[in-house]
Amino acid sequence: MVFLRKKLIKGKPYWYIVEAARVNGKVKTVFQIYLGSAEKILEMKKQCESMPYDKLKSFEYGKLAALLHVNEELGFIDIVNKHTDKKLIDGLSVGEYLLLDIIGKSHGILSENGIEDWFKKSPISFMWKFPHKLNCQNFLNQMSYIDSDTMKKIEDDLCRVLVEKGLTPSIMFVDESNWFTFATNYDEKSELLHKGYNKKHRKDKNQICVSLAVNENNIPLFTNLSWKCS
Repeated sequence: MVFLRKKLIKGKPYWYIVEAARVNGKVKTVFQIYLGSAEKILEMKKQCESMPYDKLKSFEYGKLAALLHVNEELGFIDIVNKHTDKKLIDGLSVGEYLLLDIIGKSHGILSENGIEDWFKKSPISFMWKFPHKLNCQNFLNQMSYIDSDTMKKIEDDLCRVLVEKGLTPSIMFVDESNWFTFATNYDEKSELLHKGYNKKHRKDKNQICVSLAVNENNIPLFTNLSWKCS
């Protein structure tokens, strides 16, 4: 349940919003927000009443906060940047571009052409400031730093961090999928681009297959790219 709690600090009353819940059979405080003195609460109420409603905006923040926290726990941006050969310049790093792409796509289907509009409506726009636009070409330029060898190094480091945090899987599930691509294989030396049987029945096009291995908690540990599914 959520309720107001008054605390006396140096003889003066201050108010908090408190949520209590039963934990292991005992009632404990699980959430607390400081509101301030009664005068401060009244002042905030008057400010809200005088604020025009068309100036107010709400943002979904929970998923963003969770993903940013995961980034900090894994050191995702640092790991990506460690394995990408890019000069230090003003703006987002390759790791930040990749994380931003992941966050954006976690909110639904999103192309690189549409990520700038999404970014402007997201609370992350208040946190990340940079001098360039988030257009498709900029994303393609950044992703050019990540080839198959670089992806493998990034994946190995992330997997190592997960194992160090005790997420060694006792059960592993492998999900396979494939799709055709309009990419061509002029030199016939690519390990990825080959003809095959894909789910769209386009045997005339090169195809790429991907498999994803996750543990029993659906945490991905590694992927595999090839031209055929095993």
